[in-house]
Amino acid sequence: MGLRNTVGLSLTVKEPVGISCLEKSDKHCHFISRAREGDSFYIRREAISCPLARFYLGIENPNVKSLAKTLVGWDDSHDEDTAVRYLKSAPRLENCPGYIVYFPYPHENLKPDVIIRIGSPGDIMGLIQRFSCLTGARVEASLSGIGAACGECTAYPLATGKENVSLGCYGSRPGMGLNQGELLLAFPSGSRMVEVCALE
Repeated sequence: MGLRNTVGLSLTVKEPVGISCLEKSDKHCHFISRAREGDSFYIRREAISCPLARFYLGIENPNVKSLAKTLVGWDDSHDEDTAVRYLKSAPRLENCPGYIVYFPYPHENLKPDVIIRIGSPGDIMGLIQRFSCLTGARVEASLSGIGAACGECTAYPLATGKENVSLGCYGSRPGMGLNQGELLLAFPSGSRMVEVCALE
């Protein structure tokens, strides 16, 4: 059947019923990849292993200087001071609920809090053009090529209530199985981008 082009995520305080729990630790982007492959499942928030994702999703409040050292070690920052500035500028969730649900979207039984659309630049351009045509609004993207799946595509739309475009990052592009020409468009479930996508 191939990879899906749209994934839904739901964050909930109650343990989901009628859907299986994935009992393994992994990166947020890898969990999204499983949903792209057609799996519907949930995890306990502690299962997120990536320290940057744990920061963005509000799973823990790490020592920012320690996380800055990690970013320098990943070659995602020139030095620790720059990394601290980057982290402090990032919209993030204050407190992640106990469970995160991942699923191909749309799903007959599962409702998303955030939707991630994967497509070519032409596909994403068309969606944004129709969104602007419908609403008169612009998509004001916040992107950095760092922490794409967790920060730009999950925390940002949930924390701001706004749509976002992402190029991916060195972790999420292979982690989500993105092709070279694919981009990401993320939006909260209350966005009129949902209506735009349904018109296709």
